[in-house]
Amino acid sequence: MDVSQYLEIFIDETKEHLQSLNEHILVIEKEPENVDTINEIFRAAHSLKGMAGTMGFKRMQRLTHDMENVFSEVRNGKMTVTADLVDTLFKCLDALEEYLTNIQETAEEGTEDNEEIIAALNKAVEVGTGEQPAEKTETKQEKSEAKASSDGEKDEENRKYKQLVLADFEKHAVQEAKEKGMHIFGITVFIQETCLLKAARAFLVFKALEEMGEIIKSVPAVQDIEDEKFEFDFSVIYITKEDIEKVKAAILNVSEIQSAFMEELTVEAEAKQEVKQEETQQVANAPQTASKPKEKPQTKTSKPVVNRSVRVDIEKLDVLMNLVSELIIAKNGLVSASTHDANQGTQGFNEQIEYLERITTNLHESVMKVRMMPIETVVNKFPRMIRDLTKKLDKKMELYMSGEDTELDRTVIDEIGDPLMHLLRNAADHGLESNEERERLGKPSVGSIFLNAYQDGNNVVIEVRDDGKGINTEAVKNSAIKKGVITPEQAENLNEQEIIGLLFRPAFSTAEKVSDVSGRGVGLDVVKNNIETLGGDIEVTTKLGEGSTFTIRLPLTLAIIQALMVELGDEKYAIPLNSIQTIEDVNISDIKYVQTKEVINLRGSVIPLIRLDQVLDCPPKEEEPENLTVVIVSKGDKQAGLVVDNLMGQQEIVIKPLGKYINIHKIISGATILGDGEVALILDANALV
Repeated sequence: MDVSQYLEIFIDETKEHLQSLNEHILVIEKEPENVDTINEIFRAAHSLKGMAGTMGFKRMQRLTHDMENVFSEVRNGKMTVTADLVDTLFKCLDALEEYLTNIQETAEEGTEDNEEIIAALNKAVEVGTGEQPAEKTETKQEKSEAKASSDGEKDEENRKYKQLVLADFEKHAVQEAKEKGMHIFGITVFIQETCLLKAARAFLVFKALEEMGEIIKSVPAVQDIEDEKFEFDFSVIYITKEDIEKVKAAILNVSEIQSAFMEELTVEAEAKQEVKQEETQQVANAPQTASKPKEKPQTKTSKPVVNRSVRVDIEKLDVLMNLVSELIIAKNGLVSASTHDANQGTQGFNEQIEYLERITTNLHESVMKVRMMPIETVVNKFPRMIRDLTKKLDKKMELYMSGEDTELDRTVIDEIGDPLMHLLRNAADHGLESNEERERLGKPSVGSIFLNAYQDGNNVVIEVRDDGKGINTEAVKNSAIKKGVITPEQAENLNEQEIIGLLFRPAFSTAEKVSDVSGRGVGLDVVKNNIETLGGDIEVTTKLGEGSTFTIRLPLTLAIIQALMVELGDEKYAIPLNSIQTIEDVNISDIKYVQTKEVINLRGSVIPLIRLDQVLDCPPKEEEPENLTVVIVSKGDKQAGLVVDNLMGQQEIVIKPLGKYINIHKIISGATILGDGEVALILDANALV
């Protein structure tokens, strides 16, 4: 069976179950007697086992089966949860994550059998219950299969082929088959009641039968079987040249089929059956010839399976549907206005344009909401990571999270996980002191790391804070001089913020020894690049001896933004509105110089000026005007004034990437197409500042 069509659903659901297992095993580590949590873990492992089995991932199925065994014993009170068992369970989850990664990349689970982990699970059962490991005892499924075979004779007495009524055209088909010397079988197939995807099993039975003959009737109807609208059995009338044993063997060859009951039918018997029929409700709409459930073309995929789905509340889709219907009304209004006399139609035309504008703005907001996902999909894996770091670094620490329901665009969510992971590892390794050091300083022995997310205007802010030792700027400066990143002369002129900025230089690390947690110089520069690629920025505040806070600001969405359109000579540029503070009219005489750089004093703040025409290589004006138009932009608490020629006004623009073939400077974040078809470049205020 080709299961590639179900791969995305499998990946989505496996991620959910693994996350659920992670969270609940963390709970069970602290509350070993928590019955609800034990039941949740058992259910998640059971579901994973069933899904993996259905998809044909045998190694994954075996591992989850053994996890299920462990929790079956815990649930029954035969064994207790120990620290060693929790460690083994987390190893199981890591192994399952590895299988999942392989499945995403190649659609195969890989060849790792994880025998050590399976042995550890069985050993835990053996020690915990004083009995033989689960592997050597019969599983529930094996027992039920053994019982099914031993009860075969009893079943034969109690269960028979459930007889069906044939329509006239079906009787005719049976008559013709009989004349050609073919067998006509009535078959009832019983699926095991533990089966999770019974429609898939029914599909395999239909497939096996279609290869050897023709199904002329099915009860329930094929569509109902596809939709799982049936109990654990279904009946068919089947025409074939093969004998009864071969047909039965083909059916029983499908896994999770408990039994199949068959009898050969004669045309005379068919006539008598109409009296006995119990299940007639599908007869009226019986198809001319029953066919197996729709089979998708078999395209075995080996390319990476990218998880591109978003679960959407049906109400959001209703709003979208409503707006699209209004869009059609607006289009009809415009068509109508354009066919009127030019003089009479101007007012109506303008009204229709305003109406269209309102709808497109609402449509944009609705689509944005559909693309939004809570940030918890990223952050809920971090408590487990901090638990592992507690053991690895031998430091007591606790993670406190808030604002997990803050929503971000799906594309941003996908990219933000790694930077946050780097920052948390950084806080655990560099930020927090050792247990002994904290006690010596009179701090609580357990270090605290905080992860807070909240919405601020058109941005989402994520803070990673710790109550550790803070950043020693002198040590950073000395390390930078030693590595040749800056000269001693440059170091003297740097303020605290600029010294902290050195941490974001490539391959810069202050770690004295390299570990698998940090110290390889891969970290903060990667974090900065990732966040700036998403149109965001990162800032650090620190207090020696008290801790540090890394603050990330991200745009809510990447697709459509409000921007201020400006002119430089003949060229048009867009500056995103969320980075603009004010717009000022500055007299030439108010420009001062600091270290040969132009600055202005604006209400007590000294703000450097950036001559955009020089940065962007635009032809300068023949004579400089007396007053300059300056757009004040900010990045965190830093500001700069962009000198422009003209302001064109605010506009909603769609960001188009320029593609990898154009080598562009970081200050250009993309382009937009204006109403007249002209292309305007979008300036990245962060990079300019």
